[in-house]
Amino acid sequence: MSDQNALERGGGGLVWDRLGPTTRRRFIAGSIRLGLGAVAAPVLAEALVGCGQLRASGKTLTWSRGDDLRTQDPQLISGLMEGTIARVLYDPLMDTDAKGNQIKVLATDWSMSEDGKSYTFKLQSGVKFHDGSDFDADSVVFTFQRLLDNPTFQHASSFKGVLDKVAAVDPSTVRFDLAKPNPGLITSFGEPILCPAAFKQYGADFFKKGIGTGPFKYNSWTANERWIGDANHDYWVKGMVKLDQIIFRSIREDATRIAALQSGEVDIIDSLSGDQAEQLGKDANVSIIRSPATNELAITFNVRRDPFKSKDARWAVAYAIDTNNIVTNIIKAGHAVGASIPPGTIGYDDALFKKVIPYDMAKAKDSFSKAGIKPGTKISFKLNPAWFAKIKEACEYAGNQLQQLGFQVDMQFLEPGAYTQARKTGDFDICIQEIGRANNPDPNFTILYVDSAFGNFYKEINPNIVTMIEQARSELDQTKRDNDYKQIQQVLYDDLPELILYQEEFIWGVRKRVTGFEGRTGGDTRVYACDVTA
Repeated sequence: MSDQNALERGGGGLVWDRLGPTTRRRFIAGSIRLGLGAVAAPVLAEALVGCGQLRASGKTLTWSRGDDLRTQDPQLISGLMEGTIARVLYDPLMDTDAKGNQIKVLATDWSMSEDGKSYTFKLQSGVKFHDGSDFDADSVVFTFQRLLDNPTFQHASSFKGVLDKVAAVDPSTVRFDLAKPNPGLITSFGEPILCPAAFKQYGADFFKKGIGTGPFKYNSWTANERWIGDANHDYWVKGMVKLDQIIFRSIREDATRIAALQSGEVDIIDSLSGDQAEQLGKDANVSIIRSPATNELAITFNVRRDPFKSKDARWAVAYAIDTNNIVTNIIKAGHAVGASIPPGTIGYDDALFKKVIPYDMAKAKDSFSKAGIKPGTKISFKLNPAWFAKIKEACEYAGNQLQQLGFQVDMQFLEPGAYTQARKTGDFDICIQEIGRANNPDPNFTILYVDSAFGNFYKEINPNIVTMIEQARSELDQTKRDNDYKQIQQVLYDDLPELILYQEEFIWGVRKRVTGFEGRTGGDTRVYACDVTA
């Protein structure tokens, strides 16, 4: 079986999408145009010190977001910023286009055996890693063997208990042998391909060198400040790389990030709310790019402990929060939905997707009483406020609703590392989780429900959910597999280990000097194929 979506060709070669920053000269010139003059000199000096190895000339593009890297290991990353940076350094076998359709990158063709127990990939030839070593089948084997050898790595979830062996058939062919059929596994081959020669030279921390086959090379990273990448002018996709440098800036405050875009200090920002987009849309130098999303944001309940061991307690929360109010009056983007598998994906249930849990405080208080919860019961509500548009405000609203319900809510805003650790260890009562189940629901179901990677311990009160997920994963009959996923969604809707708040809409603010930028349904900001004008 071959893939249905060939990689689009245009201009000088294969085309998919990417990002990059602002030069020193342009930064100073922009300040003069703003009339800052000598008054701005101390500010300019501070901004330019510690900028890393910025180019004095050439094309740069700067993208900013509210969070930062937590790790440089591409097999451990989970955040949007980490994924975007990894994608400029590394190429995968397969990727997705802006609309979420699969495309080939380092793979030129692929097939699945009739029994669904092996995948074979043909590979691009003549591709080099940044250190000059050759990309070939051994590179693919090294990458996936590292996942098999490290089953606790986050990216191992899709392959753990699934992938038996990966082998080089010849230098341009690699085969993956599976323990069980897995017709949806093709969506998991977006894994960054690593460099075996870098591992041999630098040892276990080789990933800190960022040596991939991608369109940009690692320059430097200053934690909580900036990441810099230099153009790979020998990139194997001829004509794609037009920039000389890209910079990723970590600017946590929304207002500061928006001001940086308007002043020209940065070129692209993401995760805008509807009202922020409306404000920026009035700026003649800024374009607003919107993309319908396939992801949802949800509350995860810690079912490992009281009060949310109780189904009634979980439903009390669901009735107490008006998700339509969040979408309409706070985020001002996205849609309230009832189920997590989006249209166009196997398992989509139209009726359940539209079955939004209604706001009803009377029912909420009745469920609160049925759960035997004492008024004033303290619960912790934890989140990282930098990851999603207006999520702090949305959660403050939800917290106020839960106060009205009868809880004493301890809301905690955590840094990314602390937040991830709190979820993994179960140190919370409710938290926020992004859900991405488009194209193939299995990877996300596996990470959250089979591995409990981010605090979803539902399998501890309903072990059958693991059996259901594993059955759906291995089912070759598409009709049966579709029904399996609908049944999983129904169980999750009824038992409510996660409460979907809304389906996201991704909104970017982009300086008009940037060309070639395209919004993506997955929300990742791709800049590697962009260009900039003076």
